[in-house]
Amino acid sequence: MGNSMVKIEPVMDADIVPGIQAAGIKLGISFDYFKKSTEHIYKPTKEECDVLSTHNLWFLFHRDEMTIGGTHINEIYCYWDNNIVLEFSGDEPILTGIHVMSKYSGYLLKTLKIGDRLDLLKYELGFDFYYGHGDTHYLKPNPLESEDILEGVYITTNYLLPYSAEYPDHTVKAITVYL
Repeated sequence: MGNSMVKIEPVMDADIVPGIQAAGIKLGISFDYFKKSTEHIYKPTKEECDVLSTHNLWFLFHRDEMTIGGTHINEIYCYWDNNIVLEFSGDEPILTGIHVMSKYSGYLLKTLKIGDRLDLLKYELGFDFYYGHGDTHYLKPNPLESEDILEGVYITTNYLLPYSAEYPDHTVKAITVYL
């Protein structure tokens, strides 16, 4: 590592900025730059990366496979403890997603953090939610004016159901920023 190289380690209380950054790491960096700026170990399986402590190292896993439907998946995942996962596209190796979980204490929109109720954004900032798939919710900033979502971020909750009046107690389990 050269003297001008900045060592990449997550900042566990950094603000989450949709489409830009989380954990003090900016989307769009190259995988080559990441490798030169980190202490890391390659792991042959995803399960070996999903551990409580990576001992201040990044654990890297390259997923390169074909699905049953014939879709090629080429992604590189970089794990820091069980709190941060970086997702690089393997085709054009740039950072396309940052997932923050568990012990991450930074805020999204200076309001919401991991462990909070999802409806905090509804009551504090007037957001509504668009249910993606599984347990994923996208943010709709002006639900009465537009169907548009806030690009570059989605929230994973503890429910496999959309947020609703019947199920308002969704708890934030992860926040993901993406390009």
